Amino acid sequence: MIYYFSGTGNSKWVAEELALRTGDEAQSITGLLRDGPTEVFAAEGASIGIVFPVYAWGAPLIVEDFCKNIRLGSGAYAYAVCTCGDEAGRAMHHLKNIFAYQSAWSLVMPNNYIMGFDVDSPELERKKIAQAREQLQTIAQMILSHKSVYDVHEGPAARLKTTLVRPMFNTFARSTSSFSVDDSCDACGLCARICPTQAISLESGRPVWVKKQCAQCTGCINRCPKRAIQYGAGTAKRGRYVMKTGHSA
Repeated sequence: MIYYFSGTGNSKWVAEELALRTGDEAQSITGLLRDGPTEVFAAEGASIGIVFPVYAWGAPLIVEDFCKNIRLGSGAYAYAVCTCGDEAGRAMHHLKNIFAYQSAWSLVMPNNYIMGFDVDSPELERKKIAQAREQLQTIAQMILSHKSVYDVHEGPAARLKTTLVRPMFNTFARSTSSFSVDDSCDACGLCARICPTQAISLESGRPVWVKKQCAQCTGCINRCPKRAIQYGAGTAKRGRYVMKTGHSA
């Protein structure tokens, strides 16, 4: 089984592409956790993968919490694949303290963190996806062969970024106080339905952020069909990104 966490579709696409190439199944971590913590056991000889986006050079906390409830049987093959805009830092090394994988890879995918940056150009998006598709074929072959591999682009000052910047991100940058919604909202309710931390409630059909922190998956702001959701003053003029290639939703 391949378990994934995804905000705008990058990691979902990667998980589903790997599932197609390895004859496996992909399942959403968010969906599994709707009813509370879920225990997972990978039996002897089984293959289990975790696919997730890198947030501030670390795995999302929801992914780490999920991995804490995974038990690996003797001889199970475990692997992890992370998606990132450029570099992963020491995200995979930190994850291994929780999830004892044999192999790990990073894939560069289009940027979706519009709170900090604009989206990639269409040309760069296509280039990243094409390169990722080629890399996935190689990764799938290694998974089927149960290879032991560490192919992660950590980038410069990786340890510093993961050990210092990531904790600050999790403490301060996940605040929901900067989210707002304008009058173009049509009360579709999509944002509340897809929020992985159930941080959004609807009042008269409009979103209200009812928790102080969220996962910062950017799903609500990027997927809003009316572009009615903003984060501070910086996102109004920035693009929106949702993975539409292949088997993404």
